[in-house]
Amino acid sequence: MLREQPFVPLRRGCAYVAVCPRSNPRQQLRQAQQVLHSVATAAGPQAGSYDALLQWCIEQHALPPLAVEPAAVEGAGGAQRPGFVAAASIAAGEVLLQIPGDLAVTSVDVDKDPALAALAAGRSELVGLALWLMQERGKGAASAWSAFLATLPGATLTPILWPDEERAQLLRGSPVLSEARAREAALRQEWQELAAAMSAAPDSAATYPASVFSEQAFLEAMSVVLAHAAYLPTAQCFALLPLAGGFSRTGSTSGAVMDYDLDRQAVTVVAQRPYSQGEEVLLYDGRPNGELLLATGTIEAGNPADCLFMEASLVAADRLYTTKRQVLEDLGMGAKEEFPIFEDRIATQHLVYLRLARLQNPAQLAKINFEQDDVISQELEYEILQLMMGDLRDKFQAYASEYDDDVKDLQRRDLTPQQRLAAQLRLGEKRILRGTMDGVRRRLAPIRGIPTKAGGLQDPNADFKEIFDTIESLPSAPKRLLDGFGRWLSGADDPDFKR
Repeated sequence: MLREQPFVPLRRGCAYVAVCPRSNPRQQLRQAQQVLHSVATAAGPQAGSYDALLQWCIEQHALPPLAVEPAAVEGAGGAQRPGFVAAASIAAGEVLLQIPGDLAVTSVDVDKDPALAALAAGRSELVGLALWLMQERGKGAASAWSAFLATLPGATLTPILWPDEERAQLLRGSPVLSEARAREAALRQEWQELAAAMSAAPDSAATYPASVFSEQAFLEAMSVVLAHAAYLPTAQCFALLPLAGGFSRTGSTSGAVMDYDLDRQAVTVVAQRPYSQGEEVLLYDGRPNGELLLATGTIEAGNPADCLFMEASLVAADRLYTTKRQVLEDLGMGAKEEFPIFEDRIATQHLVYLRLARLQNPAQLAKINFEQDDVISQELEYEILQLMMGDLRDKFQAYASEYDDDVKDLQRRDLTPQQRLAAQLRLGEKRILRGTMDGVRRRLAPIRGIPTKAGGLQDPNADFKEIFDTIESLPSAPKRLLDGFGRWLSGADDPDFKR
């Protein structure tokens, strides 16, 4: 349930148009049931459970007509998965789905239960939602939310839950490995604090039965909440939402947007572009695949938001360190920053930061502009690009498998879900590294020189030039050769000659 919000929300630049009924709710339910039965056959019992959920939402909570309908869509490797497609042609700005506020599970619902409220007090909203999910699962079919719970997985495929030995083997070289370990440790620490609070409560065994509230149940519930809870900017809260979990996510900014609409008193999913009938509707997420895998246990093929991060920092021993740090602080940055790298581009701010970090001429500080990709000097550009290339090579060589091996692995049919996700992740990360390395090489190509100790640039083709100069002077070479022999035979080149 959502609290009333007194402020006016910011719109996202698109018209909020009321849904034109495609049919009456009961007729739409019958049509959806036919589709859902086929989805259940193709994708398993979880997909089929949307049948009961849709019926529950329409009959018990007056769900407005949908502009989308559940369908079996093709997933990775050709496998069928549940999703939502356009029920008819849809215009940009049209509301695809309205979820009434009383169907949104938020911290308000957690606070309704004194036992849960006591545990959740002072903790993240997501922890509170995980405790709510554990409690409702413990009620089984008696839960008022059983139709909704039936559509949620027991746990996701997040690496946070993988055995560490398997995780270390599959994710070696990936930054996801250390992040998964850190998040698992943080969740286990959270559970220890929760367990201490539960044991200190009066009649704790009855209030918090071990069969419902356990560390493993908490980790699994958290994985589901992290994957399915949506942050609603207008309501400024996280919410678990029936039906919304059926939308697949995308990093494309053209994906549909979900938020709370004060006028409708409902959470709305709004199209950001037109859709044709039968086309799958994806929900905008915007996270790179590494974060997506950690949070949801899934990866988006061709995710336009996919990236890795590279660290850049000032040199502590730099005589200009204090001045440079002041420049960065004025711009809202620190002496150490992380910048995203993509398969097809290098961030201008990343390059400018590296130039600032390595320049030694105080007069060049005036040329630093984080809004423009301006080369300050070829010597400096050569230095930062070589440093960047070295870091990229180190990252690439940290993986246990070769690029081609990951490509071959994904062609196998006997991979476990964890192995397939890990191979997809590694391959995507290596594409980003290779793409960035190619971008660095293209920037290095026009630099016509190599920095020397004197501070200038030596022509990288100097050795070849000397060879060609020699070849061009071949007509006079025999004479010089004979003169050399003569001087040697006469002792003219001997420093001790006639001493």
